[in-house]
This record gives sequence, structure tokens and C-alpha cells, in this order.
Amino acid sequence: MELRILLLLLLHCPGLPAQTPEAEMSQQEGSTFSIQCPYTTQADHEQEKAWCRVRNARCELVAWRFASTEYIYSDRARQGHVTIQDDNRTVSITMSDLQVEDSGIYSCTYSSSYIPLKTISLNVYKELHKWELDSLSVQCPYRALGYSWGRKAWCRQQGQAQCSLVVSTAYPSARDSSGTQNKRSSIQDDAQTGTVTITMHKLQALDSGVYWCALYNPYQRSAFTRIMEVRLSVDKGLPAQTPEAEMSQQEGSTFSIQCPYTTQADHKHEKAWCRVRNARCELVAWRFASTEYIYSDRARQGHVTIQDDNRTVSITMSDLQVEDSGIYSCTYSSSYIPLKTISLNVYKELHKWELDSLSVQCPYRALGYSWGRKAWCRQQGQAQCSLVVSTAYPSARGSSGTQNKRSSIQDDAQTGTVTITMHELQALDSGVYWCALYNPYQRSAFTRIMEVRLSVDKVPAATTLSVTTGASETNSTQLNSTQPWNTIIISVVLCILLILASAIMIILCIRQRKKMKTGGNRQAEDIYDKPESPAQLESTERTGGTTDDGRDLNYITLDFKLHPSSDEPLYCNVELSQTTNKPEDENVEYAVIACKQLPTNDKG
Repeated sequence: MELRILLLLLLHCPGLPAQTPEAEMSQQEGSTFSIQCPYTTQADHEQEKAWCRVRNARCELVAWRFASTEYIYSDRARQGHVTIQDDNRTVSITMSDLQVEDSGIYSCTYSSSYIPLKTISLNVYKELHKWELDSLSVQCPYRALGYSWGRKAWCRQQGQAQCSLVVSTAYPSARDSSGTQNKRSSIQDDAQTGTVTITMHKLQALDSGVYWCALYNPYQRSAFTRIMEVRLSVDKGLPAQTPEAEMSQQEGSTFSIQCPYTTQADHKHEKAWCRVRNARCELVAWRFASTEYIYSDRARQGHVTIQDDNRTVSITMSDLQVEDSGIYSCTYSSSYIPLKTISLNVYKELHKWELDSLSVQCPYRALGYSWGRKAWCRQQGQAQCSLVVSTAYPSARGSSGTQNKRSSIQDDAQTGTVTITMHELQALDSGVYWCALYNPYQRSAFTRIMEVRLSVDKVPAATTLSVTTGASETNSTQLNSTQPWNTIIISVVLCILLILASAIMIILCIRQRKKMKTGGNRQAEDIYDKPESPAQLESTERTGGTTDDGRDLNYITLDFKLHPSSDEPLYCNVELSQTTNKPEDENVEYAVIACKQLPTNDKG
């Protein structure tokens, strides 16, 4: 079995009997194509089934199947875009994400001889939509289709298989590129890359039709051999529309509009919500009967919906962004006839405090604006603006910017963003500002890109907190803040800390006082609790420090002996004149205890 498969791999391009395609299958680029090839009992389901691309009467294997095993041979099959299935009665082939290079003749086959079950011609075409005065550029690769050098042409299909010449290359070239042009069309053949490029300028609605990029031999009966088919539709621009009203909405809000229509605008016709630029309808959302189709990123994210109740078209846009600003129109029919046109202005609303800084970014590329001078201006009246700061010169590649005393502007042409900065804001700066295109030589010098509504509030009076650290020394700390809540919080915290510190100091003083009082009582008890024991008094003069009020104190230390000997004299704190007579049985000596003050420099 393995040897058999190996032989098939080595001989996978056998000759096929001449086959006329049974049908031509036309598919749009990017779509999916499927085909079923039933077979009879003679085509045993255990034999090999294959999907071949037929070129020069040979089967170029795309996918091959034996029993329950699938083998792939082409790049498209390896990428998962080609599958082959066999249910014992029918071979089913599916090709997904079709490309124009997939165009060609294909055949379902069975057995190792590749006997055809069905042969078809697959035509993958491009579908292009343009507006009047647009340009068209199309590239037609032909090498992958098996075509080589020769004259190439761009022709317009007439009838089923006829084509009328639009433009062609003059002479075939095997190495270099060649091309020609007429009034509005040109063709260029690059033989090195195997690609023909066609360009059409200033398209008109009458240019709509089916075109071929083709091999061209005017000396043959069929002068054109199709390489690629292009289906072109050119729509007229919308009639000039003046917006009925300007709708201003804050960024992040939701906007709704109702567009009633008459019985002439049949509810079965298509309804659309368009963004109008250069008199063209750029579809945002489109509705036919009960089906809604979405076209913009905002609609894909669920921020745009369109409803039709047979009398009114209702459009809702949610979570508005400044990039949504522009002119919009409700339309009906395939010609996009306007029902209502409005100008939508989505603005930013900013709140600041005095002395704060402001920084605003204005993206302009998504709005359809390109490079040029940009400005930051302050609105005066309904549509007038007074210049604050502007870029000096337009720049297409780099960045440019200028600044004045408190404002600066920077334009980054690479990202399509203008950045405005204002420093040290004042309450008088409150107002409506525009980030705008700026042309001082036009009557209306400013074209609004984005609107900013700025309010600057005054900061509440500063709060001062004083903390006393001593009897003769005071430190004051002034707390200023641009945010009043911060001032209040800081003040409360400091007050709490001060109260706690005071309470701790009071508690410590009370405890110290109690301790001193307790010590004095105990010393007195030591003197008076033992009156029956004679005490011998020895005195030593000692002086102490000063009190808080500055008066000097004299300190005396008394040393008490509970059991003096009989030989030791007993001292009493009295003068000689105060005693009448000397006791006979006691050895008494009289002395005066004097208190001296120490020199001032020895005071504690």
C-alpha cells in the first residue's frame, strides 16, 4: 500500500483526456466555493479520489483522498483553504477565502488514472465600489495562473464573452516593463514580477461595468484571454446638502435622531446612516427590511444602531467620541437620497483649579483633515474665534510647534495629533476653545477640529495652622493647597495629634506629682513612727537647684540613726537661750544649724 502511494506521489501529474468544463462558476474574492461530485458503483469508493487543477491537459494535484486519509499538495490546501471529503457516494470539495489566483479549470477525479467525475471553470473576480472623480488602481498577477509574457490589455466586457479594448501594452517584453495610456486609463506590465497594473482616473458613473485584465492578441479570433475579472460600480456623489441643524453633544453621551419619510420613500427601500465627506456617503450603518448591516468600526463595536418602523428611521450613537464629529445624513434607496442632514459636534468638558495646567490632544486624521497650520483659539460669539497660539509652518512629516507666555501647541504629523498645553490657569481662562485648522488668509481663518469647554474655579482661602513648641518660642506653619479638601484633612489630622500630645503630657505630670507626694509621706512616717527611739542628728548642708519660678531653695539632708550609743551626743535644733537648764542625765550639746546659699554659678 505504501509503495502504491509513493508511486502516486512520483507520478501525480498524468495526462488527462481533453475535457470541456461543464460549467463556469463565478465567485467573489474572499468567498467560499463548494462542489459535489457524485459517482456510480463502478467508481468504487475505496479507490483514490482527487481534486485537480487542469493545466496543459495535466492533473496538478491540489488535494487527494484514499479511504479515510486526506493528503494535501498545494499551498492553499496546506493553509486549510481546501478540503476533500468522500461519503462513499459523493466527493465534496470546499475552497474558502478565494483569491483571484485560484481562477482556473478544476476536475474531480477517481482512481490512480485520475478519471474525471466533473470538470468546472472557476472564475474568482474582484468587486470594487468607487465614487465619481475617484481613481482606480488594479494589479493583476498572471504568473501563478500559468501565463507568461505577451501583450496585455484592459478591456470592458460586452455580452457573455466579448470584450472591447480600453488600453493595451504596445509590445511584448520578456524582461522589462512596458505600458501605454489613453486619456483616462493606463496599463503597465512588469515581466519581472509577472504583474499587470491598470489605472483609471476621474471615474464617471458611466464607467460602471465588468472589466477584464487579459492576454491580448489582436490577430486571433478571440483576441482576449481573461487573466482576471473586475466588477466596477461607480456611484454619483450626494447632492449638495446644507445641515439642517448642529447637534452638540458631550463626549461619552448618547445621541439619537429620527428621520420620518413619506409613502414615496417606500419602507422596503434601503435606509442608511452616512457620514458625508466631499459630497460622498461613507456608510456607517445600512438597513434593508429587517436586516441591519454595519460598515464602520464604531458600528461594529455596537455604538451605532439603525431602526426602521415603516414610517421613521431612528439612529442612535452611544459613547460619543470627539472623532465622531462631522456631517451625517439619513438616506433611502440605493442612490442615498437624503431624508435629513445634521452637523454633529462632540465636545470635551474639562474642570480645573486656578494655577493648574491643562493638556489636550486633538486627533485630526480620522476626521479627514491632513497637514497644515493648526491653532488653539477661544470662541467669540457663535462662530468667531480669537487666536491663542498656532503652529508656525505646516509640516507633512515631522512635528512643529510654538508657544507664548502660558500656552503652547505641538503638531505631530506622523500620528495626526495636535497637543495643546496651558500653564498657571486663571478663573478668567474659563470659556469655549477650538483646536482648529488655521489659514489666516481665508475669511474664516479657523476650521474646527475639536471643541473644548473649560471651566477654571478659584481655590478657597488658604488654611493656617500654628503649633506652639515652648513658653517663649512659636513656630507657625502655613498650609496652602490648591485642593481645599486636602487642607481640611491635613488640619484635622494635625489637631488630633496636638490634642493627643497634650493629653500625654498632662498624664505624665499627674503621675510625677503623685510619686513625689507618696515619697514625702513615706519619709515623714519614718520620722514620727518611732518616737521612743532617740535619734542622733547629723546634719550636712547641701544645696539644690532652682524652681521654675526662679526662687532659690536650700536643701538639707538629715541622717537618722535609730540606735545611737550612749557616748554620742544628742543634738536638738534649738538655741542655747531657748533652754532653761541642762538635763542631768543626758549628754546634750546645743548647736545651731544655719542655712547657706551657694554661689549663683553652682545652682542647678
